[in-house]
Amino acid sequence: MFKLIFVTLLALGAVLMVFGEGDGRRLDPPKAEAATTDSTPTAPPAEATSASADIVTAPVVEQTPSRQRQFPGPELRPSPEYAGQTPDAPAEDLAAAPTNTLYVTGNTVNFRAEPSTSADIVGKLSRGQMVVALGERSGDWVEIRDSNGRAGFMSAQFLSASRP
Repeated sequence: MFKLIFVTLLALGAVLMVFGEGDGRRLDPPKAEAATTDSTPTAPPAEATSASADIVTAPVVEQTPSRQRQFPGPELRPSPEYAGQTPDAPAEDLAAAPTNTLYVTGNTVNFRAEPSTSADIVGKLSRGQMVVALGERSGDWVEIRDSNGRAGFMSAQFLSASRP
């Protein structure tokens, strides 16, 4: 087995020596012509002419202008179950509710240990579940207590004073 690998590597080396051209790892940079102060063109030396014939310069390409994204198709319309509603309907003012009893309006909503979406989740509440507001009911977050006695914070957009 060792002889087979050795002979294969030897044959590969011989092929590269015969058909290979120079050192493939080294790339000679093109020689820059010396800048002259006068505007008359000078003929390059004979050696430089043969070497520069192999160098191909790429044409200068301008950058592609930025494009505006266009979305083909008809204008968007609300789905039938939301027909007649405005998408930016104002949220219910929970501070004006007569009692501290609130209801969850989202299908499944997390309530958290702190008023932040990055805080730990205390629990999940389903649509229509009743909670009691513990703190102020104004602002983006409301401190609540659920029917199991767990306390936490829930986004005010998922709470309503009327049962959904």
